[in-house]
Amino acid sequence: MSSAPVSSPAPTAPASPGTSPYQGGPDIIAIPGPSPVPARVLNAAHRASPDIYGAPLAQVNLQVMAQLKRLAGTRAHLASYIGNGHAGWEAASANMFDRGDQALVLTSGHFGRSWAEMTEGLGVGVERLDFGNLPPDPARLAERLARDPEGRIRAVMVCQTDTASATLADIPAIRAAMGDHPALLVVDAIASLGCAPMRMDDWGVDVLIAASQKGLMCPPGTVFVWFSDKAAARGATGLTSPWWDWHGRAGSDALWRFWGGTPPVQQVFALSEALSMILDEEGLEAVWSRHARLARATWAAVDAWSACGGGVRLSVADPAARA
Repeated sequence: MSSAPVSSPAPTAPASPGTSPYQGGPDIIAIPGPSPVPARVLNAAHRASPDIYGAPLAQVNLQVMAQLKRLAGTRAHLASYIGNGHAGWEAASANMFDRGDQALVLTSGHFGRSWAEMTEGLGVGVERLDFGNLPPDPARLAERLARDPEGRIRAVMVCQTDTASATLADIPAIRAAMGDHPALLVVDAIASLGCAPMRMDDWGVDVLIAASQKGLMCPPGTVFVWFSDKAAARGATGLTSPWWDWHGRAGSDALWRFWGGTPPVQQVFALSEALSMILDEEGLEAVWSRHARLARATWAAVDAWSACGGGVRLSVADPAARA
């Protein structure tokens, strides 16, 4: 008997810049706040597009919209857009503000400052309360709003988690600090929704912004803006183009209207799978608990390294203020 020849192993491709040939584990989305995309979610997206005018896809889309409201803890209106987190910022601003309106942005890191700059670029007057790389102080907010008896500030804007500084804003405390001031409370939950508690209605949040690529465990490409009746009552402004208009997207009776045109079909299927995993299989509070448990383990490791003289420490000293 003759044996088959033994072939040489195929040459290994060189590692791409910035990677290690010994790196283990699955690939992740290497963006701020690297996020794993489960194989189930990728597989759900890996399918041909059905008829975008057919009833089956429209039904999946409606289910996704209902799941997203459950995720945010709200019965508020929901507008969906094809885009990233920056698109969510602009979508919210285009519906809340007119040129010359005033906004107060609480900044605790790079993303809060970037949000303020983008809003300013639309012609909105932006005042910043900067807290360095620490969470916003509700007392400072209350003091500032007390000096606005005429209610010229139309919105208070804050990141629940600023990825760059690893801070966690206390949203209920910020809402309480606003008192009876008529400004909208606008929260960027792009890095926190699905990871940290969010109860939009119970906490009095008027506008909430999130995207698919973080706690929702999906590839980037879709963004969501939930808005209250109070926010909806503003109506169209000089910044509200047909594309950004959230009224035409929220509660639509046609699939294409939800997305301003052709829907992102593969994203819809990915979101359906991911949200089912979060809400129906593991359970949202269990997801929050898991994130908190993993965070505490990470903090304990860093504290141990610091105690050994490694020169490593967490950027936020107060555990309650850490993302």
